[in-house]
Amino acid sequence: MLLLPSKLDSDSRLAKHFMPHQISWIQAEKAIHAQHKQALALAEKSVRIGWTYADAFKNVRKRLWFKGRDYLFATKDYPSALEYVRQCYKFAEIFNLTRAVTSHGEESLAVNRLDEHGHPSSFTEEVKVGVIKFDNGSRIIAFSSNPQAMAVYGGDVGLDEFAKHPNAKLLWETAQGRIALGHDLSIWSSHDGEDTLFNEFCQEARAGAGPWNIYSKVTMPDAIKLGLVDVINRARGTRFTPGQFLADCRSRARDEEIFEQSYMCNPLGASTNHIVDSSVIERCRYDYDIIRVHLEHAQILEQFGQFSPDREDSREHEITAFIHKRFLELFQTKRQYRLGFEVAASGQGDLAVIYIDEAKGDELWLRALFTCRTEDWHFLKTVLFYFLRLLRSLKAAGDETGLGKQICWEAAAHYGSVFTKVNFSSKKHDLGFALMNQLSHAQKRVPKSEQDIAADYFALRKSYAGTRWIFSESHNHLNKASHCDIAWAGALATEAHNANKCSIGAAVMYDNYWFDGTTCHPYQH
Repeated sequence: MLLLPSKLDSDSRLAKHFMPHQISWIQAEKAIHAQHKQALALAEKSVRIGWTYADAFKNVRKRLWFKGRDYLFATKDYPSALEYVRQCYKFAEIFNLTRAVTSHGEESLAVNRLDEHGHPSSFTEEVKVGVIKFDNGSRIIAFSSNPQAMAVYGGDVGLDEFAKHPNAKLLWETAQGRIALGHDLSIWSSHDGEDTLFNEFCQEARAGAGPWNIYSKVTMPDAIKLGLVDVINRARGTRFTPGQFLADCRSRARDEEIFEQSYMCNPLGASTNHIVDSSVIERCRYDYDIIRVHLEHAQILEQFGQFSPDREDSREHEITAFIHKRFLELFQTKRQYRLGFEVAASGQGDLAVIYIDEAKGDELWLRALFTCRTEDWHFLKTVLFYFLRLLRSLKAAGDETGLGKQICWEAAAHYGSVFTKVNFSSKKHDLGFALMNQLSHAQKRVPKSEQDIAADYFALRKSYAGTRWIFSESHNHLNKASHCDIAWAGALATEAHNANKCSIGAAVMYDNYWFDGTTCHPYQH
């Protein structure tokens, strides 16, 4: 080759052309390849911080290093695809590599036209692609809006501004098949709404789930700290200060939600609709272990048999022996516990949850979580009553509405000194607000290792109507069975904790209401 590989990889040489976040993206695959693994990279990023620019260099270098290895680049429209190829050629000029390029420009392909539903039809159309070819047989091929265009190729794949692609699902379906033989995949984008496939991937990557082994998140403030404004001032002859530049971004966006999506890596509504921001949830996650048990209905029947009146006592003994053994540490330690009991619709997707916190002053640390999917009310009652009877220094609250009404009524009748039945429908506003307040102050602690628990809290939504918060639920992508059932059980544990506090204390004042620790009180006008 015209340039030694080591020169293309020189940190000092790269630093002359790229900022730290760009170099990180360029170099990230090396550690994965050193393990002989396929690189699967995902990046949430602000607009206009040079991400695609850096990717163009990365893949010029990679084509030169790997003989006969194609790169399939897809973006939201054809002008962007063509610009990518032009940028690749500019890098060949900058690094004196133009003699390694045998051709560059546009080519045409015949592909199946998409119908009105975005699916391939029997009709064909001609689409243009940008292509740059190297003398070792490698190519960079840039595609635009028709996801079918790359279907006949195989190689590394890059999906630019994936959240904004008009047919992201079909593009993903096509792209994932191109890397089946061990090639690499990279996806990067700013956000374009909450209900996008890209946002679902981001939630996986943040939680360490899914296939992703490279994950980056760079907001505009992050890029400014890494030197973006200095680079712009040198290149454009401007004199922006970091604060002025960010203020201009906000002013140009005009709408706060546009600013959050474009520059802050928050999908549409995330700053206002999530109960708290993901960074707040992250501050509640700590490195420690909990006791966790989950049972499906079939497992309950297999282990304890079907309920029948003639063996009710022996079945209860078997269930309590199981619970005692699995949660022995809780029963043996002298701690103050707060228990939340949530009974959901059961059977085909929702959970029944017993959520047990340890109270440490104002902080609640999750210590145990029991979940099941069943309509075996004898089993549920037996488990709950055993915790209520055996846990020391306990205060508990349960959702008495719907399916939980009978169990909670009996629990309050038998264990009235420790258990409070809560009308979830009428108290949902206060429960949600108290939980939001506790999360915001990092007083609701959960283990990092149980990623779906934090995801359950993040799936809670809020909106403000009149003098009240309206709380609702969205999907937990890390626990399909939970429709925020774990989070609401946690809120009930918080309710039990707040109800146990002395009634004399401080109140938090807000613009439209004041909060006494348990209830939100609108001002009277």
